[in-house]
Amino acid sequence: MGLYEENGIRINREPFGPLTGTLIPPFMSHSVAIIEGLLALEQGVKSITVGYGQVGSLTQDIAAIQALRELSHEYFHNHGFDDYELSTVFHQWMGGFPEDEAKAFSVIAWGAAVAGMSGATKVITKSPHEAFGIPTAAANVQGLKASRQMLNMVSDQKFPQCAAVEQEVDLIKSEVRAVLKKVFELGNGDIARGTVLAFEAGVLDVPFAPAACNAGKILPVRDNTGAIRILEAGAVPLPKDILALHHDYVAERAHFEGRKPSFQMVIDDINAVSHSKLIGRP
Repeated sequence: MGLYEENGIRINREPFGPLTGTLIPPFMSHSVAIIEGLLALEQGVKSITVGYGQVGSLTQDIAAIQALRELSHEYFHNHGFDDYELSTVFHQWMGGFPEDEAKAFSVIAWGAAVAGMSGATKVITKSPHEAFGIPTAAANVQGLKASRQMLNMVSDQKFPQCAAVEQEVDLIKSEVRAVLKKVFELGNGDIARGTVLAFEAGVLDVPFAPAACNAGKILPVRDNTGAIRILEAGAVPLPKDILALHHDYVAERAHFEGRKPSFQMVIDDINAVSHSKLIGRP
C-alpha cells in the first residue's frame, strides 16, 4: 500500500476493530488498533481508519471513540508520523442478536444513535437477521435504512462532555498506555516483534479468540451499569490501582445481584442482548 501511495494512489488501511466482538474491553481493541496503525504507517500508508466495536454502554462507547482518536494521534505523532489522515469507524453491536426482528431493529438503532453522537467518522451497520446467519441483501438494506434514519435524527447532536465520560476516557488511556508500554519494551524498538512477543507472553490477550497464539486468560464481564470490566486479567500488565478499580466495579454488581463474581456472570453477559437485556442478570 505504501508503494501505491508513492505513485499517487491513496489507499485507506482499516484494520478490523471489534476483534472477536464479544465483551471486548476498549483498551485491548484500542491497543491492537494503534499497533496496526503504526505498522501501516511504517510501510508508507497515509490513510488510516481505526475501529471500535460497540459494547452497549453509552458512557463507555462515547468515551472509547474519543480515547481511540486521541490515543492514535498521540502514538502516531510520538513515533514520528505527522503526514497522515485519520478516521474512526464504529461497528454496531457484534454479539448475539434477538431473533425477533423488531427487537433486532432496536439494537441496530441504538448502535446508530451512539455512533452518531460519538462523532465517529463512519458506522458499520447490522441487519435484523443477525440471529439467523448470513443476512439477505434485503435485510442488509433494512439495517442501512434504520441506521440512516437514526443518524439523520442525531446529526446535529453530540454527546456532551461530562464527568462520567471524562473518567472513562482517562481510564481507557491509562490502560492502553500500560499495555503498549510493555509491547514496545518487548520489541526493543521493533513494533512487529514486540507484538508477536506480547501475544506469546499474554500481554496482548483477546477475549474468546480461537487463535492458538492467543493466551485466552483474560476474562471480561460487565459492571453494574453495563460497561466492560475485567474479571480476570491473566498476564495483561494493568497497574494494580486499575485492577483494583475493576475489582470494585465487578464487586458492586455482584453485591447488587446477590451472587459472587464468577464465570457464570460472563456467560450471562454473552447471552444478554439475545435475551433483550444488556447485563446478564440472574
